[in-house]
Amino acid sequence: MHRLAYGFTLPELLTTLSVLALLTSIGVPGAQQLMGSQQLVATSNTLSATLAYARSESIKRRWPVLVDNGDGDWTSGWQVYVDSNNNGQFDAGEPLLLQQANQPKGIVVKGNTPVRRYIRYTALGNAELLSGAFQAGTLTLCHATGTQAVRRLVLSASGRVRRQKDAPGTC
Repeated sequence: MHRLAYGFTLPELLTTLSVLALLTSIGVPGAQQLMGSQQLVATSNTLSATLAYARSESIKRRWPVLVDNGDGDWTSGWQVYVDSNNNGQFDAGEPLLLQQANQPKGIVVKGNTPVRRYIRYTALGNAELLSGAFQAGTLTLCHATGTQAVRRLVLSASGRVRRQKDAPGTC
């Protein structure tokens, strides 16, 4: 009578576990890198689309439209509204067009001085400060780890946004 044995021998099991551990140690960091990169690209695309939307709404409505982060921190989110009284603040009665919540964990969004708190589009689609001076600046998006390529949204005085990708670094 033949007895059939099912299962693995100890050397087969150890070899399989070693190969699995090796593949996991290679795959997990790569997956984390990919996920961080995709979060950065998604945030950049969302902010760029928001700026294009605000510009088109300002032209359509013939009123200034602001993309405002409220506290000088773009990472905490932003809102888009019609600034009908030209005071640079969201007041009761002004239409709120869009609101974006906090950005994914690890994503940092900063603006240089002209675009630190808001971007304001006029009825002609130009970017202007509340004082009437032209507004041009750069929004920098990066991952807190510094391992991802830095993305920049460069705002020209005409209101157009140009995307730029730089080498990894810190914000």
